[in-house]
Amino acid sequence: MSATGDTNQNTFLLEQLGTSVPGLELQISNLSLYQTDIYYVAEHPPLALASPASAEEVKQLVLAARRLGLKLASRGAGLSYSSGYIPANDRTVIVDMTRMNSIVDLQPEDRYVTVEPGVTWSQLREALKPIGLTTPFWGTFSGLYATIGATVSQGGKFYGSASRGTSAESVLGLQIVTGTGEILTTGSAATIGEASPFFRNYGPDLTGVFLGDCGAFGIKTRITLQLIPAAVETGFCSFSFDEPLAQLGAMGKIGAELLASECLGMDPFTARSRMAGEGLTSDIATLLGVIKGSGSIFSGLRDAALIAASGRRFSEKVGYLMNCICEGRDQADVRSRMRRIREIATAAGGRAIPASIPRVMRAMPFPPMNGLLTPSAKRVNWLHTVVPNSRGGECFSKTEAVFARHARLMKDCGIDRGYLLSTHGPSGVGIETLIRWSDAPYAIHTHFMSDAEKAKVRQRSENPKSSAAVIEISKDIVADWRDMGGVHMQIGRKYPYLETRQPATATLLGDLKQKLDPDNIINPGNLFSTLK
Repeated sequence: MSATGDTNQNTFLLEQLGTSVPGLELQISNLSLYQTDIYYVAEHPPLALASPASAEEVKQLVLAARRLGLKLASRGAGLSYSSGYIPANDRTVIVDMTRMNSIVDLQPEDRYVTVEPGVTWSQLREALKPIGLTTPFWGTFSGLYATIGATVSQGGKFYGSASRGTSAESVLGLQIVTGTGEILTTGSAATIGEASPFFRNYGPDLTGVFLGDCGAFGIKTRITLQLIPAAVETGFCSFSFDEPLAQLGAMGKIGAELLASECLGMDPFTARSRMAGEGLTSDIATLLGVIKGSGSIFSGLRDAALIAASGRRFSEKVGYLMNCICEGRDQADVRSRMRRIREIATAAGGRAIPASIPRVMRAMPFPPMNGLLTPSAKRVNWLHTVVPNSRGGECFSKTEAVFARHARLMKDCGIDRGYLLSTHGPSGVGIETLIRWSDAPYAIHTHFMSDAEKAKVRQRSENPKSSAAVIEISKDIVADWRDMGGVHMQIGRKYPYLETRQPATATLLGDLKQKLDPDNIINPGNLFSTLK
């Protein structure tokens, strides 16, 4: 078929789609933003961007797409890096879920909240703050824009993760539109009669099937989350380590004893870059945020003064940096937790330093998303895995060994790397490496910046040689992690999944996809294929 024929056919399909779903917002131009995520670019642009406003519109969209032979890729804010929502072929419609952004039901006494998928973590936190409640896991760094629907689909970690796990552990139930157009409910809300979504497990746990599925099993239209009391008191501490393996050992123990709500490690370059990038000694907005986020004006002024006095003074001397945030019922509880953390860190060779970074993190947990490029406008490929506490050091060493094998290639191509290390409840530690190189940015990299910020971004040209080297290095790292049995979030089409499952498990997963989405129209390829 000619290009003109393709265009006419696509126009006809989109007209049919719009007619089939009255009220559906349908964008058919200026779609370059939706052809990429943070790392990948799709071979084909999307046919359109569809923005449903209700579960019924999602249902009608699925039924129409199935009839017309279209594919649907559900998307939140677009802050993924694993090809989980970009078009898999030339007949893909991106389903933008951000229009469905209402808090549907808040039940403080029964300790749950039900939200639509487009609600952001920042929006939910602000809604819960006046009643003194929070979800156990309450967001990612990108929570100013990151949506709850996308996070539970992809799998999310950070705020609350050190003692309360990932986003999945906070979910009580879901409403999903499957690839057949059925609306499916999980958890206790699936009861016939006077149902309430207060409990996840009544018989087999169907909710878990749809968590971390990258949208492959259906489009989430409602999410119910557990609520718990928000912390009354908060404490902060930071430690510098000369040896990253010692730091990982300490982080594993801190997680195992459930001492911190967040425990994050950084390599020296990343720590210094964050200090410089945040401008902690001069950023008045940050200091005001610390004051606002503290329990009192006095303590806020004290913390802000500490940041201003020490923010950069020690940054050049810091080694591997471990930052902990402790929550408790009262000051005695927080002091007890921090005392134990100091014992663990000191025994592992850590030295206490001013806790500037965790204070800023908690005062401004959801910063503006202007850090998708490095401060010098380099691109970043994020790779992560989670391994058992006992294997954190081994995983780090294996990752470093890959970089050592490619040292000459990295030097020739101007590639460097950094690390973010994290604890995941009592059992696991996360190793995340940031591979940085010079390359032209995608639209998504500057999408969240102000015009003034965009004007300051250094212009970089396409760099196919270095990009190819990043692919080669990344492939080797993921292969080594696979051999260790490491697990991943944001699986998408990036990380090996189905091919790493035992045969009986892989068969069941394939059968489930066939049952829920027989025509493979929902996020095709997610979980069931791997990219470079």
